[in-house]
Amino acid sequence: MKNAIITGATGGIGMEISRKLSSMGYNLALIYGNNHQQADALVEELSALTRVKAYSMDFSGGNGYTSTLKSILKDFGAFEVLVHGAGVSYRDLFHEMTELQFEELLSINLKPLYYVTREIIPCMIEGGKGSIISISSIWGSRPASMEVAYAMTKGALEQFTRSLASELSHMNIRVNAIAPGGVDTKLLANLNDQEKRDFIDDIPFKRLAKPEEVAELAAFLIEKGTYITGQVLTMDGGFTL
Repeated sequence: MKNAIITGATGGIGMEISRKLSSMGYNLALIYGNNHQQADALVEELSALTRVKAYSMDFSGGNGYTSTLKSILKDFGAFEVLVHGAGVSYRDLFHEMTELQFEELLSINLKPLYYVTREIIPCMIEGGKGSIISISSIWGSRPASMEVAYAMTKGALEQFTRSLASELSHMNIRVNAIAPGGVDTKLLANLNDQEKRDFIDDIPFKRLAKPEEVAELAAFLIEKGTYITGQVLTMDGGFTL
């Protein structure tokens, strides 16, 4: 059986990627923060299709997550797919951002890239293949007024993607990222109704992306994109044209 590990599994995009991969026959290790009710519901939903377990992990301090990751590997043995879906955003002037908000951005958007990937790479090397996918944003490579720190973390994620792809390509491990524009998830709650309407008006397709569409692209990269690595694929309905 095929095994996949997904961070941010209770978020809008993470849930849809979990659903998609379960339908493709993957056993799932789902990592989430503190939304226990949503995690339990997702496990119950997907257990009808595949083997699935959820693990709550807090990357804000200490190193307890290292032991949790080792437990995940003990439970599943090995993984050939890793999806980094965890992410949070704050919209404010940079100099007015609180230290707590900044630290949360680093903990959720960046720390799993190191701690989770570090534990999973060895089993991919041993298995002779692997696919690592991270969810970035169009603001990872473009100016993002009012979301400077968020854009900073996504820029780091994109450099992580390209550099790790270069390092692992000769081991048959592919590393890619998806950079959506506006996606219809709770992450856009930092926009008021008028700002959201203005944003959509600036998108040539005149709509937000659906989380399911991001999941479809992730599935393509995993199953069909076997000659693609080190790439950041933009999907934004033409917003950045």
